[in-house]
Amino acid sequence: MKEKIHAFRIKYQNNPGWYWLIAIIFLFPILPEYISPFILFIGFIVFKRQWTKEGRKAKVGTLGKLEIVFMCLALLSALWSDSKLDTLGSAGLWWGMFLIQVMIYNLVKTRERIDKVFKTITLSAAANGITGTLQIITYMLYDLGYISEKFVFVTPFYKNLDYAVYSWLPFSINTNTFDDRASGFYSNPNLLCTSMLVAYPISIYLFLNGKNKKEKIFYFAANLLISAGISSTLTRAGCVIALLGWVFMFIILAKRHAKELLTIFIPTVAVIVPSILTRYGLIFSSKSVVTDTAAAKTNNIVSNYIANYTNTENFITAKRSTDAHLEIWQSVWDYISSHINVFIGGLGFGCESTGAFLYETYNLNKPHAHNFVFEIWAELGIIGILLLLAIILCTFGKLIEINANNGKKFDLVFCVFTSLMLFLLFGLSDYVFNSPKQIILFMIILGLTQAISQCYEKTLIKSTDDLVKATSKTFKEITKLKK
Repeated sequence: MKEKIHAFRIKYQNNPGWYWLIAIIFLFPILPEYISPFILFIGFIVFKRQWTKEGRKAKVGTLGKLEIVFMCLALLSALWSDSKLDTLGSAGLWWGMFLIQVMIYNLVKTRERIDKVFKTITLSAAANGITGTLQIITYMLYDLGYISEKFVFVTPFYKNLDYAVYSWLPFSINTNTFDDRASGFYSNPNLLCTSMLVAYPISIYLFLNGKNKKEKIFYFAANLLISAGISSTLTRAGCVIALLGWVFMFIILAKRHAKELLTIFIPTVAVIVPSILTRYGLIFSSKSVVTDTAAAKTNNIVSNYIANYTNTENFITAKRSTDAHLEIWQSVWDYISSHINVFIGGLGFGCESTGAFLYETYNLNKPHAHNFVFEIWAELGIIGILLLLAIILCTFGKLIEINANNGKKFDLVFCVFTSLMLFLLFGLSDYVFNSPKQIILFMIILGLTQAISQCYEKTLIKSTDDLVKATSKTFKEITKLKK
């Protein structure tokens, strides 16, 4: 054991930044949101000291430069923002989370390290999946009267600690939670769902490219836990998007991986579809916590959950939620389109301004636009949303330009592509830049894109014609690739 510790110490001393990067990627989704950023800051300082000692300069790449322009605009918007502290704080979060992308771009220089990052993301997501599954199962058992409240896995995991920390702060923070929907180590079911959607294609990539049967079984189990994590949130959009993600991957990868993808699909459907049906009240009836177990038994709570096909309460609730989203989007667009200054430059970075006009002008007590396009447009205007779209398009372009001329390389590129796609699709129904734990997911995907781009040969895209050629080449490679 001493020899192993000594060997690890030598490895760490030779490259401390790398080991801190792996620790950050694993721990950030698990630790509370008021601790995770500090782990990142410490890790970045270690990395920067290492780079300075070795006489290197940290690079940010083309994507990084575009992001810096976007984040500078976010900071600059404090000049015209009515909620300057929120604007500076929100912009600061983006600048802080950007550090992980810089670390990935500079440290992940080999294909082996890319795989290591993929494995770390999957393991961290699986840990969240286990936690979310225990939360939803123990809650249901308690609500059915089979166990007492003391055996219920707290939702969210840091609920009591969160309350203590937020109560201590000199300003107010909303600590509302959902007892009947799992949050894992996150503070909200939608935050957990965002993380699971990003990890879902990555876990499939590891399963498809497992070196032996043992690895395949391990990553199959990890994917099952991630699917269960998505299901435990009872987030309708997230569950549907996960299924669409599998369909998309099957269409593209079926030629080489049809049997394996069908193997993945069985547990995915088995744990995700019941979640969708539950949200619409077709099989279970999700409701508030029952605090009196004896009364729960007396009133036969089981009937609220099992085979309740005639119950329309959840279906009506789901429809109201959909209608509420449409009302929010219509209101945001009405406000943007009727205020030329907001249309062009926005109200200032941060959700507080959006929540304010939704309440004051439209009597909607909502914290944000529930759509990243509308939200960024309201905050930074057409200039801001075009800058963000440029970053997204540049990211997709970098993935398309890679010469994915063998099976594993194509799987790698395609799964990162799918992760970003699922993240953005979910962002059309919920704002996915509302937390450091969500923002860092975006930065990790962009960092991985840059890392893959520098590890593999590529056809540089400098014009629209280059993009068309690269895309055409990618589709040709799909049809040519063999297992």
